[in-house]
Amino acid sequence: MHPIIRATAPLLMALALAACGGGGGSPGASSSGNSSGSSGGTVTNPDGSWLSFTPNPVQVSGYEGESIPFRITATSSRTFTKPFNVAIVDTSGTITTDVQVSAVNEMVYQADLHTSAKLPAGLTQVNLEVRLCEDAPQTCSKPLPGSPWKVPLKVNVNSTSDAAKRMAFSVQALDAVANRGQSAIIEFDGTFKSGTGSLLANIGVFDKANLVTAQVAGPPENFKVTLTTSPNLKAGEYTTTLDVRLCRDSVYTCSSPVAGSPWTIPLKLTVKNPVGLTPLTKVAGVGAWSNYQGSASHTGFIDASFDAVNFSERFSIAANDAPRDRNTTAVDNGQVFVASSAIIAPATQGEAELRSIKESDGTIAWRASLGTVESVNSPAVGNGFVFVTTTAFSKDTLWVFNQVTGALAYKTSRQMSSAAYYPPTVFGSDVYSLGKVFYGYDLRKFSSASLMDLWVERIPSNYFQDNPYSPAVEASGIYIYANGKLAALANSGLLNWESADTDDTSTGAKSVALSGDTAVVMGERIAAFDLYNYQHLRLWSVENKFAGALAVGNDMVYAVNGASGALEARSIADGKLQWTSESMSLGGFKSLVVTRNLAFVSGSTKTQAIDLATRKIVWTYAHGGELSISSNGVLYVLGANGYLSAINLQ
Repeated sequence: MHPIIRATAPLLMALALAACGGGGGSPGASSSGNSSGSSGGTVTNPDGSWLSFTPNPVQVSGYEGESIPFRITATSSRTFTKPFNVAIVDTSGTITTDVQVSAVNEMVYQADLHTSAKLPAGLTQVNLEVRLCEDAPQTCSKPLPGSPWKVPLKVNVNSTSDAAKRMAFSVQALDAVANRGQSAIIEFDGTFKSGTGSLLANIGVFDKANLVTAQVAGPPENFKVTLTTSPNLKAGEYTTTLDVRLCRDSVYTCSSPVAGSPWTIPLKLTVKNPVGLTPLTKVAGVGAWSNYQGSASHTGFIDASFDAVNFSERFSIAANDAPRDRNTTAVDNGQVFVASSAIIAPATQGEAELRSIKESDGTIAWRASLGTVESVNSPAVGNGFVFVTTTAFSKDTLWVFNQVTGALAYKTSRQMSSAAYYPPTVFGSDVYSLGKVFYGYDLRKFSSASLMDLWVERIPSNYFQDNPYSPAVEASGIYIYANGKLAALANSGLLNWESADTDDTSTGAKSVALSGDTAVVMGERIAAFDLYNYQHLRLWSVENKFAGALAVGNDMVYAVNGASGALEARSIADGKLQWTSESMSLGGFKSLVVTRNLAFVSGSTKTQAIDLATRKIVWTYAHGGELSISSNGVLYVLGANGYLSAINLQ
């Protein structure tokens, strides 16, 4: 049964083509010739010259099992006052009833039709009969002048074996090499000849052996595949076969594959032991990376020089289960310490653990459970211990582990929650931590020598308007910046003095770095204070949309200008700009570490080294994250994706 539609003159062609329909009979029944009339062009009589069709004839080609889209344009030169019925008749089943009609203008219309997916291989030729009738088109005893019109259709259907030849790859086979603990990137291109019209299908690449994961970019007609090898494979040789699927439904189920799918590509993967595992050598004058920004002073400065020519990747491993911002490392005695958590939204709790990773080869030395937590802070080290705080059920827990064995040396819980993300501050054998309580914050001093709290200082709730950074500590006192004030506490925990930062209107957290007789504070702005003048005056301040961390060394204050993407160096004495580096694009600025001659700047996508003399980028590494440098001259990059990369600097 064909659709029947009543039409008036202005909508003549739109409704006529909207009534397209397939007929009875077997698909391709007239494959040896025409169903009626001539196949050379539209068959009509002189009275029908007012209606024409293009193309003429219609010729399409495709493959077995596929419905081929095609388009017919109809142009009318006259109108009618009486309503009429319209239909396109195909008794062979060559076309489907799936039709979309659009108007080019009031006299010209286009119809998008589809051939049947059941047509056999070979040539099918039919005439599509267009009827315009004042009565029912099945009988059409009152046709309009010239009706019916017969539009020849030729459909060339290629075989399934021909269908497989439509896909072409830039490679016949893949051969890749990766270092143990690292991921190699493999890329190749593909093209697919869809024939007439565009192909509405999805493409996916799968490996049953799980040696690689794949990402596909672009349409099936021209796409790129990026493979990432698993970093968890042991050294050795592996082989697998990749399936390239082209599916009209989901590529994961692929219950409706395109003819010829799937295609296969063999892959050979060789995993080698890293070549950068050179003997570790101590750097003179460089100590442990024990706290936020390296030391209790939080300067992010390493008093050593390095040559970018000597840089090489040592290893890159999965070190943390879940992505977590501001997750920093601590490094001491040839070990890298990382707090790992498995808290992934929408969950609010999860298992956490502390991991010790050997600097020598990137393998796990030991791991210790931290239980089920709501948050876990980054670790700090000192006096042979590793310190980490967790929060669960409104209680803060300080964990103390032996660096060498991973044995739990001490554990204590308090009715407060740790300031998120930042590690405690270790100075000598003492550990300072900030925790939130109902009435404000508690600053606690813990002794790793006696394994007991020495004192707690209560800080009012109006003092902090955001989670504070870890306190900066030196022999003469403890320093915290909050609510527009730099506060200095004595080693007894009592407040010594406060210095107001009158221009500070922001409420965000700010870090404090100590260098000589100056404290430098950074948020989106930077301010410096005199620590030893009896008035403790603010020396200078700069507003410049700074981003990430700051570093203080070489009598300079270094920070990244978030607007320009350039590293700025300012005199610590007066804050005046000394120089600006070339602009960087790192995917958001996160971390900054400075040496005597280089500045290492990292974002979410990569890490770069800037020569402090030339202000030029001299080295780029394709991973970004939080930075640290060990006493063995190894740069560590801990990404938000949990990967830890180690770079030999000497």
